[in-house]
Amino acid sequence: AHVRLGQFEEAAEWALKAAARPNAHAIILAIAAHCLALAGRLDEARGFAAAIRKTRPDYCADDFIGTFRFEPDAVALFRQGARLIGLN
Repeated sequence: AHVRLGQFEEAAEWALKAAARPNAHAIILAIAAHCLALAGRLDEARGFAAAIRKTRPDYCADDFIGTFRFEPDAVALFRQGARLIGLN
């Protein structure tokens, strides 16, 4: 919801809380990566992207977007974030 409202920093903070949980699933790490990228926190976002790619080397925005039912505007935002961190 925060992403769709343009509240990227808030989205990133909530995603970081989820990603900090032990054994966080790759999709949680992907949420964090995309939200951090949209918030302009690219170094942190790239760190999560690298962590995902350790276990899923071919992971990309299509994998992330295909997991959810996003509206077209949200898809465009997440693709933008993915491009910023090399998950496109």
